[in-house]
Amino acid sequence: MIRVKFFGHIRTSVGEEKLEFPDDEMKTSELVEKVRELGRRDPRMGFTVYNTLVIVNGSSAFTAASDDRLLKDGDEVVLLPFSHGG
Repeated sequence: MIRVKFFGHIRTSVGEEKLEFPDDEMKTSELVEKVRELGRRDPRMGFTVYNTLVIVNGSSAFTAASDDRLLKDGDEVVLLPFSHGG
């Protein structure tokens, strides 16, 4: 199971703060696309592999477009839009 937490307009688009995916493995780009499918409620809330920061197990931030890592069972992922604000 891969656990994912959402921030900013990704959370708004998906309508959830966090979700669990039953997959044993998947690439970060696949995860972002699965989340995008869930978040199609409002097209203005767009996020892609290019404008979403991915943090795996509290490690450094990257985009799935620049570093398409293999996620494994037990990983905890944070998806954070570049435009999160502060």
